[in-house]
Amino acid sequence: MEEVIVGEVAKGLFKAVGYLIIELFFWTVCYWVGWPICKAVTLGAYPKQVNLWHSDIEDGNFGALNIARNNNQHSGAWCALVGLAVVISAFFFVITHF
Repeated sequence: MEEVIVGEVAKGLFKAVGYLIIELFFWTVCYWVGWPICKAVTLGAYPKQVNLWHSDIEDGNFGALNIARNNNQHSGAWCALVGLAVVISAFFFVITHF
């Protein structure tokens, strides 16, 4: 019985760590590192600005449902990937030169 409890706690802990890595690190840190690079390389064309405050009441989309149905929710995936590449490159630069 104790092994089952420990196994379930470990599963939950790994899910929480995975969430922190993906959501907080990738979509926050990597995105904001890659955002100015994407803006500079594409001369301000990417990523497009998404207006989450736009009201689609006439279309029947209300509040959080409008945000959840928004296809551009993670339209800045390239920015996050560029940021991840920069963070990894900077990490390897630091560990090889210092």
